[in-house]
Amino acid sequence: MKTTAQDIAREQAAQQDDFEIMLRRQGWQLIRHKPVHTDPKVIRIYQQDLSNGAQSHEATFYEAFGDSTFRKLLRHIFFHKRCGHEELSRICGSETKLNKYLSFMTKHGLILQEDDGWLKSPRYKDIDNIGPTLEWYVAEWFRTWLQVPARHSVAIKDVADGGDLDVVAFVDSIRVMVECKSGSPNQISETDIKLFLRRAADFNPEIAVLLIDTESRIDQQIEMLNRFRSGSDPLTPQDNRHSLYWGARHIYAINTRMSIADSLSAVLRLYYSKIRHLAFWRIS
Repeated sequence: MKTTAQDIAREQAAQQDDFEIMLRRQGWQLIRHKPVHTDPKVIRIYQQDLSNGAQSHEATFYEAFGDSTFRKLLRHIFFHKRCGHEELSRICGSETKLNKYLSFMTKHGLILQEDDGWLKSPRYKDIDNIGPTLEWYVAEWFRTWLQVPARHSVAIKDVADGGDLDVVAFVDSIRVMVECKSGSPNQISETDIKLFLRRAADFNPEIAVLLIDTESRIDQQIEMLNRFRSGSDPLTPQDNRHSLYWGARHIYAINTRMSIADSLSAVLRLYYSKIRHLAFWRIS
């Protein structure tokens, strides 16, 4: 996808939020992170404008991507070569909502319609999953909603496997790390869980979140987290619907039953109202 002069200017402006400086002040060395506005693996939508050329409509896509049904449809179409109406109806039971999102995706060039089926636009031939886009969305939520420094796909020295952390943000100088899982929860392996816990131990943020993009319960993933965690406190549910879990001092796991924004807000609300006041270290 073409990077415009406007994209480059926006990218340069985005670097002025002291993200790297804040890492340095806490003793960490940034190796790299993905661009805020021009990551080629992040899905963007464009609209042709005669005066300025191809213009990215980031806010429009951001709003749509926040809906779980939109993400499910987009994930399915981008992963498969061709999708019929019947299989998409199984993902979205509301015909009105399905038509709305298919119309949106078609209008903005995300997908193409051929006869009675839909397929990914050739513009996105190098994108076969929404994982990087989910990471970008989470980082963008921190930047736009909380107005704090955040980056996605962050590599940090001395963190497990090169320190490739999905999202790192600073909230009131508190380091937050978010690991994003966009596929089926059943595909999250023991290796995935162990690596998340290792990164959380190496980077040791005040808040380490495993965000699983599903509306279903995440009992199986919690069982793995508790099996491999270090520390005495197991992860336990913090709400009646078993959507948010906390334990092992700084580990949080959450699904997206309501929305990604609501899930992240719930983590922060729990931390600021309860967890940060707890004493974890005792002198024997």
